[in-house]
Amino acid sequence: MKQIMDTLKKNEEIARKFLKVEKALNSARTPSELLETLFRKLEAEFDIPYIWVSVVKREKDDLQTSLAMPRYLWERVGILDEGSFDTILPRKTAPVLANENLRPFYKLFPENRKFFLKSIAVVPLTLHGEFRGSLNLGDASPERYSAGMDTSLLQHLAEKVSERLDGMLHSREEALSRTGTGVSDSSPDAGVSESE
Repeated sequence: MKQIMDTLKKNEEIARKFLKVEKALNSARTPSELLETLFRKLEAEFDIPYIWVSVVKREKDDLQTSLAMPRYLWERVGILDEGSFDTILPRKTAPVLANENLRPFYKLFPENRKFFLKSIAVVPLTLHGEFRGSLNLGDASPERYSAGMDTSLLQHLAEKVSERLDGMLHSREEALSRTGTGVSDSSPDAGVSESE
């Protein structure tokens, strides 16, 4: 009975931490602020050493311009072809957790970055209803993430991130079409500092 109660208590604490991360995302006004807040809060709440996102590389699509992120944030973004994503996330709707045979996951790393991983969680991100990349969490411990673990809270967080990014990019596209210049009136990263 005590073991059940301890498990319930632990699960409640995990859910509370995820809720804190989600609430913090509500204050973000730009994609840069959103990702910066996401990385910072996940690191603080869960002590995750490696957090980054990977995006699908497409020829006629400049997501880098759309996200309008500074260079220091792009250093935490991996760019990957869709075929490689198919191998890593075959369903593209459910997270994948792994702690063995990790070599294929190395393709998710940002350029010129290497992480000492023994386990990884890869969670799909969507934009405009389409699969566009993943939120990646890595750890040096093989016990941190493994196949069969419950991913519902992680998936819910990724859906929230996707929803917020979707709204931000839609608003930005509307603003650009109103001005007719293709350039936003205001700096996309106002108020975001490189060191926090």
